[in-house]
Amino acid sequence: MGYLLTVAVLAVLAWAAFEIIGLRVVRVSRRAVPLRQADAPPAQLPVAEESTADLAAETPRNLILVIADGFGFAHLTAARTTLHGINGASVWDRFSQTGWQRTHPVAGFLTDSGAAATALATGRPTNYEAIGVDVDGRQLETLFDRAVDRGYRTGVVTDSYIWDATPAAFITHSPQRGNDNAGAVLRQLGESSLEILVGELEDVGEDEVPEWEASVELLGERFEVLGPEADAALLRRLETGESPTLAIFEEDQVTDLESDPNLPSLAGAALRRLSSDQRPFLLLIESEEPDSAGHKNDFGRLLRGLEALEATLEMVLDFASEGGETLVVFTSDHESGGLALSIAEYHNMQLEAVWASRDHTGSVVPVLAVGPGAEVFGGSHANWELGRLLGRTLRQP
Repeated sequence: MGYLLTVAVLAVLAWAAFEIIGLRVVRVSRRAVPLRQADAPPAQLPVAEESTADLAAETPRNLILVIADGFGFAHLTAARTTLHGINGASVWDRFSQTGWQRTHPVAGFLTDSGAAATALATGRPTNYEAIGVDVDGRQLETLFDRAVDRGYRTGVVTDSYIWDATPAAFITHSPQRGNDNAGAVLRQLGESSLEILVGELEDVGEDEVPEWEASVELLGERFEVLGPEADAALLRRLETGESPTLAIFEEDQVTDLESDPNLPSLAGAALRRLSSDQRPFLLLIESEEPDSAGHKNDFGRLLRGLEALEATLEMVLDFASEGGETLVVFTSDHESGGLALSIAEYHNMQLEAVWASRDHTGSVVPVLAVGPGAEVFGGSHANWELGRLLGRTLRQP
């Protein structure tokens, strides 16, 4: 009894001490804490506003932006460790600048590929699921719009479907992504100024998504259409064609290195074409596999996708290192799956994937850069701040 009384007295005295010195004991839920919306970024900040601290010492001739959808720091660790060993050298070591970006939309914690890609494409934060528009639904100038105005050759290569939110946000404009707007997005893609567009068609004929033939008709008004059968002749035509060229494939036809074609072969053909003369170029390459694997919690699929991503990055960095005029920026739009890496059955030489979710998370994601102007991409950024930096790498005409 005396012991309990002593504990009670000490507890009261401790509480009193906290009160006197200005501390508070706060009960916090183990599962949820409120967020302050006052921290939301300035949605209407003019794109032209910049400071000399934001400008790189060098301006690259060309820009290659690689986005790994759903890719977080655990994915980077998984790629390094499983493909090269715990201490092995990898393609990730070839980047000179490293940092991270915060992926939140204009309000709230979790983003989607539409809002995230729009921030990267325009330098403006926007609403969840919006593509290429601001918080009021007004069209925004994108990185590709600016590049075309400045005389750049432009191309998009994705192993996802071409009207998916990540590539679409760089080219098209819609207040709402999704199957209901697939036809409108496809029409805008068909009217775009892209020289090369490569990817899959998904959900054809479902909901409001046009059938394959209707999609080809929308896109074929401007593009020479190749695919879905893949062979050496398709890659040669993609690489050497003189008219705007579209290569489209069936759903999940392009996933890993065993695919025919695969991401590095398609990206390589596009890169050789865009670099075939003295004009500057902008190339967006998207790897969708980290996101697809995260939503399914499929570690095997993730590792196969990461292998294809690494092969693509090796090819891109080899190209950039030869001429010294190309900036390569790698990042993600958000993390998917809440991936953590642990060990299996207490065996410290056997890795195990632990998934926290089948959805996106709000974790920060990597930003890596190398080449002329790479120095401004190190450190911490909001996604829309990163979008402004990307826009400022483009040369004046």
